[in-house]
Amino acid sequence: MAASKLTILKFVGFAVGLAAKFVTGSIFVFNVYQDAIKTNFNYTQTEVELLASMLNAGLGVGFVPGMFYDKFGPTLTSGAGLIVSVPVYLLMWSTVKYTSFYSKNVWLMAIYFLLAGFGSVFTYMVALNTNVINFSSNHTGKIVGFLNAVFAGSPSVFATVYYNLFTTGDSTIAENQDFAGFMLFLAILYGVVNIVCMFFLRIYTDPENKEDVSMTYYKDKNGIVLDELTIAVNGKSKSSEKSSENLDTTKDTPDNENEPLSVAQILCSIDFHLFVWMFAFASCVAFVYLTNLTVTSKSVHLDQYNNKLTLIIPITNAIVSAAIGILSDIFKDKIPRLVIVVLGCCAIIVSLVLVIVFADKLILLIVATVFTGIGVGIIWSLCPTIMKEMFSVQHLGRNWGIALLLSALVSFGIQEIFGTLYDSKVPEGEVNICYGINCVREGYGVFIGISVLAFCMGILILIRQRCCKCGSKTDMPV
Repeated sequence: MAASKLTILKFVGFAVGLAAKFVTGSIFVFNVYQDAIKTNFNYTQTEVELLASMLNAGLGVGFVPGMFYDKFGPTLTSGAGLIVSVPVYLLMWSTVKYTSFYSKNVWLMAIYFLLAGFGSVFTYMVALNTNVINFSSNHTGKIVGFLNAVFAGSPSVFATVYYNLFTTGDSTIAENQDFAGFMLFLAILYGVVNIVCMFFLRIYTDPENKEDVSMTYYKDKNGIVLDELTIAVNGKSKSSEKSSENLDTTKDTPDNENEPLSVAQILCSIDFHLFVWMFAFASCVAFVYLTNLTVTSKSVHLDQYNNKLTLIIPITNAIVSAAIGILSDIFKDKIPRLVIVVLGCCAIIVSLVLVIVFADKLILLIVATVFTGIGVGIIWSLCPTIMKEMFSVQHLGRNWGIALLLSALVSFGIQEIFGTLYDSKVPEGEVNICYGINCVREGYGVFIGISVLAFCMGILILIRQRCCKCGSKTDMPV
């Protein structure tokens, strides 16, 4: 295949990946319609938190779609996303016709949200993995950054669409919101984008590119890295007159990407555990903050600004994601990506401190939300790239899926803790509503503790990497 045609096909796939990421970003607009759910079905805040947790838990079962992708590729994975997503959103569309039934069976509604999150991961994995594989590692930061920018920014678009097309009159009144219509809208979008992915997303490999994941690399006795093509043509190392019999058949990888590890090896890796738990703690806190932003604003009587507050994190996230992807590629030899991720954890900690102390001040609530958006943008843009560089692209779907799973599990726990603490503050006689900054302060206190854990794990990885470099007698692998 001509190089120019191959490049065009890769960029077509990238454009389709952006569209897929845009649609999957809709899972982060739960906060705009949670009041409608709470009012229509008369749920407590704990029950509403359960639905949000299950949505994120569906996203967290990402290791299943990830392993499915690793085995079957983008076409079948997109087809699986189509089969799961469209029916479940149609079921959610139908729930408002049977409000009395679902009011008493929140567990069934929770299953729908679990499946909605699960279905979105198939589409998410197709968009992310295919483009990470197709493009050189020199551009991984940019590719992941732009994909995440669209993924992160799309909730602001969906929130705007919801407030303008699926509400009538005062949008703060739950009865004026068309939750069912919005679910039908999402069913159509997921159907269209998955069909487009099935037709246009492919893995395109270039045999002249030594970063091609299908290429096997070896080291000769002198430590020189050779690929299969060089060995076949020359039969010997350029630095040695010895024959190819002297080759060490230990597989190696280009640039500074490590060998792919088995499930047993990855689960025994200290660095892997530190990294995925750091991501899980930081990302889950950011997710729960976003989910409960409208709950916080309502508690401090600032819910009239919800249609603006809900746009801050997606927009900030999108801008930071695009910028940090480019900058991390340019300065990756001077500033490790992990250092930037640790700074992202710091941004989240700062935001939580501001909310605990000043949530009832609009300007400071906005500042805190901006800091959360910055942290989210950094973490979600750079962590997939770091995952690829530390643990190989070959099992990226599986490895990144494990990280998503842990994030979902932690999110589930702290989401329920937040809801329980909130409900404990609801005065007798009130209908599941609590007013005052004290309603949310304890929940955000829990979030701070988890964010600090994420920060500490990031520091530990940096220390371990520095110790490994200092203790190494040779240069890092090619």
